[in-house]
Amino acid sequence: MGTTTCAGFVKLAGRLLRYTVPWKSSSLFAVIVLALFIFDHVLAFDQPVTIRIVHAMVLLLVLVIFGSWFFRARGMNRSGNLLGSGGGIRLVALTFAVMVIVAFTIVLPAQVFLSKQLSPSP
Repeated sequence: MGTTTCAGFVKLAGRLLRYTVPWKSSSLFAVIVLALFIFDHVLAFDQPVTIRIVHAMVLLLVLVIFGSWFFRARGMNRSGNLLGSGGGIRLVALTFAVMVIVAFTIVLPAQVFLSKQLSPSP
């Protein structure tokens, strides 16, 4: 489920930027992201919160750099040329930005709803 969602976000970001990204490439990138994410969580499992936040920021930077390299020859821009490193960075950065926006769009209303539903009655 997570890999399909991540691949869908890559395709959505590609569509917003008018890039062509094959499903095969976006799915492979999603599997690699999931593997790196699990590896990072194993490393930071029993660490303090500050270390875990630093791990997450480093992981995000690594994924953007890796995604730039990964999609430079696997995607095409609107004129039919390969994306290159700059296009890959834009694609991956927009992918993670859309993920964050969707996550906050879901989490914030859920937090408000649950806080109203679970608060004690006066």
